[in-house]
Amino acid sequence: MLPMTSKTRSYSLQRRLLSLMALGFMALLLIISLLLWNYARGAANRTYDLLLAGAALAILERVSPGPNGPSIDLPSSAMEILALAPDDRVVYRVFSPDTGVITGTTDLPVPSDMALQATPVFFDAPYGDPFRFVLQGRQMNSPDGRLWVAVQIGQTLEARHAQQLSLFLNGMTGLAGISLIGLGFVWLAIRRALSPLRQIEADLSARSPGDLTPVEEASPSEISGLFDAINGFIVRLDRNLKLTEGFIADVAHQIRTSLSALQGHLSLAVDSKDPKKMHARLVRAELQAERTVRLTNQLLANAMVIHRSDRATLKPIALKPVVRDTVAEMLRDSRMRKIIVTFDADQVADGEDIVIADALSIREALRNLIDNAIRHGPPDNTIDITLGIEDDALALKVEDAGPGIPEADRARATERFTSMRQDTAGSGLGRAIVQAVVDGHHAKLRLGTARKGGLSVMIAFPRAIGRAATSLFIIIALALGLVVPDGAVAQTITIFSATDTPAMAPVIAEFEARNPSVTIVYEEYQTVALHEAMLAGAAPDVVISSAMNLQVDLVNRGIARRLDMPEAEALPEWSTWRSELFGFTFEPAVIIYNSELFTPEYLPKEHRELANFIRDNAITLEGRIGIYDLRGSGIGYLFATQDAEQGMQSQRITEILGQSGVRTFCCTSDMVAATASGEISLAINVIGSYAMSLAAQDPRVGVHFLSDYNLVMARSAFIPKIAPNPAAAELFVRFLISEDGQHVVATQSQLIPILEVAEIESWAFSQLRAQKGSFLPIRLGPGLLTYLDNLKKSNFLEGWDASVRRSR
Repeated sequence: MLPMTSKTRSYSLQRRLLSLMALGFMALLLIISLLLWNYARGAANRTYDLLLAGAALAILERVSPGPNGPSIDLPSSAMEILALAPDDRVVYRVFSPDTGVITGTTDLPVPSDMALQATPVFFDAPYGDPFRFVLQGRQMNSPDGRLWVAVQIGQTLEARHAQQLSLFLNGMTGLAGISLIGLGFVWLAIRRALSPLRQIEADLSARSPGDLTPVEEASPSEISGLFDAINGFIVRLDRNLKLTEGFIADVAHQIRTSLSALQGHLSLAVDSKDPKKMHARLVRAELQAERTVRLTNQLLANAMVIHRSDRATLKPIALKPVVRDTVAEMLRDSRMRKIIVTFDADQVADGEDIVIADALSIREALRNLIDNAIRHGPPDNTIDITLGIEDDALALKVEDAGPGIPEADRARATERFTSMRQDTAGSGLGRAIVQAVVDGHHAKLRLGTARKGGLSVMIAFPRAIGRAATSLFIIIALALGLVVPDGAVAQTITIFSATDTPAMAPVIAEFEARNPSVTIVYEEYQTVALHEAMLAGAAPDVVISSAMNLQVDLVNRGIARRLDMPEAEALPEWSTWRSELFGFTFEPAVIIYNSELFTPEYLPKEHRELANFIRDNAITLEGRIGIYDLRGSGIGYLFATQDAEQGMQSQRITEILGQSGVRTFCCTSDMVAATASGEISLAINVIGSYAMSLAAQDPRVGVHFLSDYNLVMARSAFIPKIAPNPAAAELFVRFLISEDGQHVVATQSQLIPILEVAEIESWAFSQLRAQKGSFLPIRLGPGLLTYLDNLKKSNFLEGWDASVRRSR
């Protein structure tokens, strides 16, 4: 009993009924999905509109009137509310229709027909990317009377889309589950209704292969027509079987007749006494042997072509080299000495000759076409072979200068054992083999008249991919690494960085050693200068800075490229933003001191003790404390503003520092050098990685951690959208955050890796592990934009100037 094939099962009545029911369920699900999608979009908008409205209200409450018009102290809470959608960029402005923009981005879009009102109004508008905006105003008193003040906040739609998709998928999952249960009940009902068919199936399966009698089983009235069709098929199958047996008999007859003729010629030759007659008989025997060999070869070729077609051995191949190699092989035949063969494939570019085919079958078809042209054409025949594109198909055409085939005979020219000329040693199988190849490749065969009057045979193969698709396939394959170019192309990537060159040099050297085709040009900047260069339109491949707030500002402006890097999943949540900005170091803010003047036990333990410590040692520390110059140092401004977020102690410390004649420095190395030389006694909020690296080399410098909290920044990197070499730049960023790159950072550079490298043992790492519970990482995200507001930054720096520089 032969097993039922999967193709037969796929057309079973049971599956068809179940498929129709499934289609009905799918149609209902489609309608419900549209409704659910709209509901999810509305729900997501309502959720995140609350964030926009809350932030707008928080900002409006901090607007106050003044002699020069309204003023605003941008609250950190507003940005923290917006940061609840952590992957979205934000823009804002505070303005008055009477006095203009107070702070923020000046060119935000507003519909022309929208009027200010005290309740929030929401709308969507493009601002580079799609944004959702809220506009809300309030009236307030001023010296000139009542005036409107409004706040407009915009947020990109990524969090909304993510929540919309989450609500939609959760809802659809439940509906899909219910639908599957319903389909299960439908399947049981169908199976029960069709159980009589299984009995009939068993009866048919039990038959012997030779039993082709009609089915006489009783059948349900609903499928009586099916049984009539089955019985009709059995009758036709019986007829085809007889035809097949007849074909086999014809084949046997052809071979038997040919062999008998050969034997007859040889027998006559043996019996002949006349040498001339014997030679004539042997010549005839040789011709008959040639016919027999050709007939046998073509019968075997015909069986091979049909067999390979049935085995589905088709795969993508380039047709041009197959044709070229077959023609070259045929040219070795002695019969080709006086025949001219041409091959023209200029119309088809490399990569456009891809077809889904079996190369062996195509070679056999082409050999038969050329052989027919040789046999039926004149001795000085010309055979032209062309490969071109016609009607989006790949056309292989063979033309000769022979007698051709009359149009009336072309319909039967591909039938088995049908020869168009009786005066040649043909078997009538050549074009039948070609037809079998055409059928097996879902191609088309067309017979016509050649340009030289002979026969023209064209086989039109369906193309696997067109010109545009070929180019796209090559691009995608290169991008995915499926195709490796013959030689790696040397690339140069430019890095703009606010990191000391000696600190990054070992990391760059290791990367270049692992990627010999990539060269790095490293340009060092101060943090503020780097930020200004990027705002001016600079186009490096990678941007690295310790000023997290300035990096967030650049990324929030939409200039960074989004990267899909599995390595980023291992990074702490606080050190990445929008899959565009990636932290790769862990660098606490520390106090450094001259170990010849102080011992660790003498130094303050917490921030609230620091102001008292400076005041109690006012004489000793007068003019001998160092801090960053906040107007020139982005990292100094970042640490100072983040300290301000922790409470009032920061303002008190700033006041005490001003009274003690604090000195300002541009960078960490200058503060460490001044501390080591005794020029200053201690420095506050110094980058810990540099400090610990230099302290390990100079015993005069000590590093001190506070027990309540120590701010931690992550040196971060991003790739601009306009980077000249984004692929090589991505390789570098991936290396920075990979385990291998982090190990290089830990063992060869002055920096501290953001991933813990357990096997590294050093004084710096032991210090970090001892203080692990006191670290307070600064989170990358919109919250860092608060103190970059122009008005708030101006007020903060004016207060800092008033406190720190008044003694000068």
